[in-house]
Order: sequence, then C-alpha cells, then structure tokens
Amino acid sequence: MDLGTRSNWAEDVGERFFTVIAVFLPGGQTKKKERATRQCADQNIRRLTENLLNNPQRDMQWQADFCSLQALLRLYGTLVTDELGEAVDAIAGKLLTAIERPVPDRQVIAQQLGALVDCR
Repeated sequence: MDLGTRSNWAEDVGERFFTVIAVFLPGGQTKKKERATRQCADQNIRRLTENLLNNPQRDMQWQADFCSLQALLRLYGTLVTDELGEAVDAIAGKLLTAIERPVPDRQVIAQQLGALVDCR
C-alpha cells in the first residue's frame, strides 16, 4: 500500500466516522430531551396530585388543578411509545377516578403514580 492509498483510506475512515457521529449524535440529544420532558411531566403530575389531595375538593383552584392534571396526563400519553400509550390512558383514568372520589383513595393513587413511572 503506497502513501496515496493510505491517505485515501484514512480520509474514507474519517468521513465515515464523522458521518456516523452526525447521524447518531442528534438522535442521542433528542432522546435526552424526551427523557427530560417525561421527567418534568412526571414531576408536575406528582405536584398537581399532591395539590389535589391537600386542598378542598370542588373549589375553583381544585377544579383548575384537576383540569391541568387531565391535560398533563394526556400529554404524558403522547410522550411514550404507542404500545405504552394505551397503558398510560388506563392508568390516567384510574388515577383521576381515585382523586375524584369524595375521600381520595391514596393507596390507588400511589400505585397509579408508580405505574406511570414504569411506563417511561
């Protein structure tokens, strides 16, 4: 192998290396952003749930928080894969029902919040 062939080979390897980095690096950044968004949504779901459990039901703030939680749960369902989307919808329904009860079922709520984390 002469110097010119080695140079071409090195350039070829270098081009392929940078192509692979260019292709996969943005994907890694996207996955990192998606994970951060899911974590933020999860934290907000937990915060709203705590607010709902600690405030009197049916006042104006409770209603606003409940609507926000419903919207956030729908958003959360779109952040997971299609296979998990149905599971998130079922979990969200159980969570909202447990919160809406005259005496919220804290055990069911804790279970459903844990199930949401498992859907990530």
